[in-house]
Amino acid sequence: MQGQNHPSKMFKCAYNAAYPQVRVMAPNRQYAELLLEDFTGVVSEFTAIEQYLYHHFALEGINEEVAELLECISLVEMHHMELLAEAIRLLGVEPRYRVIRNNHEIYWNATYVYYGYSLCDRLTADVASEWAAIAAYRDHQQRIGDPYIKELLERIILDEYHHIKLFNIVIQKYCK
Repeated sequence: MQGQNHPSKMFKCAYNAAYPQVRVMAPNRQYAELLLEDFTGVVSEFTAIEQYLYHHFALEGINEEVAELLECISLVEMHHMELLAEAIRLLGVEPRYRVIRNNHEIYWNATYVYYGYSLCDRLTADVASEWAAIAAYRDHQQRIGDPYIKELLERIILDEYHHIKLFNIVIQKYCK
């Protein structure tokens, strides 16, 4: 990536609002385990990053506009992952690439990625992934009593809605 083709030059992939400072009221393993789902669960930032990057690689040379959009959005998802990692650490848990269920670690794996078959198939799956992420964040907001974490999740949700908007623009353009 160089010069005018850098994704941030073509698209504004993050919602135009500041991110809150990452902080927590107190360490809380239960909250950390919920955030691990958002961090590296099946529906997670890590899965989104890997899916969008794969779609980017698959579409390079076929549709540069969409390939660059996917790369740009994946960078925003990386920032979300960084914010979640910091929150998980502050909650007292190491942010490894896994979820914890019944004290059992389940590590992330590449079967979580939807690889897809065509431009429109992939974009439709990417929109569905964003909606699933929003639903998971909303559920976690309800289950977490820490206002700082709720605020962080709300800001991340704004980006996810923005990504849906951006994906829908290219779906309208290329998937009629």
